[in-house]
Amino acid sequence: MNISFMKNILLFILLSSVVRCNAQENPKPLVVSEAYSPSKKEKLSTTAYEVFRTNKFLNFKDKDTLIEKIDGVVYKKSDLNNFFSYKKKWEKIQKEDTTSYTKKERAKYMYKDNTMIETNFEFESYEVRKEIKTVYDPKCFVLLYEKKYFVGENYNRTESIINEYDNQNRVIKIIKRTEYSNKENNEEAIIKVKYQEGIATITSENGTIVCELIKDKNSVGFISKLSANDTADYFRYAMAQQQIETAKEYCTEKMIKKIESNLTFYQNIINIKTLGGRRSFGEKATINEDWEITFKDKKTERCNAVFALIKQKNGWKIDDFEINR
Repeated sequence: MNISFMKNILLFILLSSVVRCNAQENPKPLVVSEAYSPSKKEKLSTTAYEVFRTNKFLNFKDKDTLIEKIDGVVYKKSDLNNFFSYKKKWEKIQKEDTTSYTKKERAKYMYKDNTMIETNFEFESYEVRKEIKTVYDPKCFVLLYEKKYFVGENYNRTESIINEYDNQNRVIKIIKRTEYSNKENNEEAIIKVKYQEGIATITSENGTIVCELIKDKNSVGFISKLSANDTADYFRYAMAQQQIETAKEYCTEKMIKKIESNLTFYQNIINIKTLGGRRSFGEKATINEDWEITFKDKKTERCNAVFALIKQKNGWKIDDFEINR
C-alpha cells in the first residue's frame, strides 16, 4: 500500500479525534426553560372567573360587557355575548334544579337535608385513587366540592372548596383548603365578594378586582362562528328534534316570521334524513338537498329542501328556506 496514502489516513484519524475531544470538552450550553408564573393581575382575573363560574355565570345574563378594574385601572374588557363558544340558554340555567340535573353515569347520588350529594371516583397510575364529593343546593349551586387523594390504601390529602351564598344564590365567600394526612403544611385561601348594581368587588390574597357588568345598546349580540354549511346542518338537526326555538336562532327575522306562519308543519316533523344535494358558497350561499322527512304519524315523505343563507354581523343566517314536496 502507498506510504503517502497511509500517512494521510493516520492524519485524518488524528484530526477527527481532536475534533471529538474538543466537542466533548466544550458541549453546547443547555437551554433552561423557566416555568411560567402568572402575575397578580392574572391571578385576580382568574379569581373573578372562578366567582362567576360558581354563580353559573348568571351575572352575565342580559349584560353585554365585563370590565375588570384593578387599582382603579381597566385591566381587561370582555364581550359577554361571545365569552363562550356557544350561546348560553339562560332560562334553562335559571330553571335547573336537582331533579332536572343531568346525572353522571358512574356517580352515586343521595339526598340529605335539602341537598343532593354526588360521589364519584377516579383512578390513576401508581395506585392513586380520588374520591370526589359534590354537594348541591336545591337549585344546583355547588355548596361543597371535596376531592380526597389516596395512594394505595393510604390517605394522602383532601382538597376542598366551600361556597357560601346570599339570598339570590350569588356566592359571597369561597373557602379553598388543602389538608394533608400529617396535618402539616395545611393551606387555606379565602375569596370574598360584595355585590352592587352591576358590580362585583372580589377580594383574595392577591388583592382586589372590581368587575363591572354593563349593557351596550350597540352590541350585535352572540356572533355565530359556524360556517354556512354548519348553520344549515344545525337548523336541520334542531327541526328534527322539534326544537323550533333553537332552529330560529340560525335564521334572519324574515325567516323566523316564515317559520311562525307555518308552525304546525314544522312541529309535525320528528326526523329528517339527508339524501345528498348541491351546495354553492360565496358572499351568499345556496344549499339544495334531498330529504326524507318522518312525521308524527310515522309517515315518511321525500322532498327537496332549498336554503338561501346570508352573512350578517352576527354570523351566517338562513334568510329563506323552502321544502318542495
